[in-house]
Amino acid sequence: MTDLRNYFYLPVGEREFNWGLYLTVVGHNLVRPHEQYPHREHPSSYQFKSSEGRILSEYQIILLTGGEGTFSSGEIQNAKVSAGDVLLIFPGVWHTYSPDPDTGWEDYWIGLNGSWITALCERSILQTSKPIYRPLEYKEIRSTFAELLNTVRSNGAINSPSYIVSIAKILTLLAEQPQEQELVFSSGKEKIVHEAVRVIWEWSYRTLTVNDIADSIQINRRTLERYFREVNGISIHDEIIRCRLIRAQQLLKKTRIPIHRIANMAGFSSHQQMCAHFAVHFRCTPETMRNSR
Repeated sequence: MTDLRNYFYLPVGEREFNWGLYLTVVGHNLVRPHEQYPHREHPSSYQFKSSEGRILSEYQIILLTGGEGTFSSGEIQNAKVSAGDVLLIFPGVWHTYSPDPDTGWEDYWIGLNGSWITALCERSILQTSKPIYRPLEYKEIRSTFAELLNTVRSNGAINSPSYIVSIAKILTLLAEQPQEQELVFSSGKEKIVHEAVRVIWEWSYRTLTVNDIADSIQINRRTLERYFREVNGISIHDEIIRCRLIRAQQLLKKTRIPIHRIANMAGFSSHQQMCAHFAVHFRCTPETMRNSR
């Protein structure tokens, strides 16, 4: 009997972990205008409400093939997206998306993980601050998604190292395509500060020092601190705290994750440290902010 499902969640074990790149889910979705979204038949760990969003423990790549809608992830809020766009979801990063009720949308998606894609992020080839792509090779990437779904269906939803070829092709098509026009800076100083801000937003969920940022963009620490204050009017430390506060604020308002876990996910060393910064910047506690949503 032919399996007519349009999505498959695949078993993952030690063997798959050792591949370095593996598939967790693949699917195709058609949301008609004014149809309820998201659909409710998926496992609880993948379910979400568009008004609240979610956080996943894996990467996902979503290719829009019809319609339009909005997408939020990290510092990107309510971005307009449409057919031809690719959305990249990062583990541990709050996100949400939904189709425009008047157009609906159609999409393909895959879930994936492994040391390979993690390495691409660590080398800034894929960046949490730039989760929206507009690949030039749209037909090729669409056919790759469709072929992968059909192959998984034919194989009976059993994980296979052969899927790595399709995943790698999708990642390659994304990594080699520009996401947006190059920014134009009035000075080299502004470009350096922009790069420092990018590093902060990508890595401030973990222990991050000014020396770490300076080393990552290969500049003297004192020079970076001077440039940063001249261009942005605040210190690098202030920007790190601002980023963590915004991340914590989003998680408090849009998820039910325990507050002590949010402190860690946002990059604070402890719940107490997060509370201290909330008192200074928001004049309230994290608990009060959550209850006021």
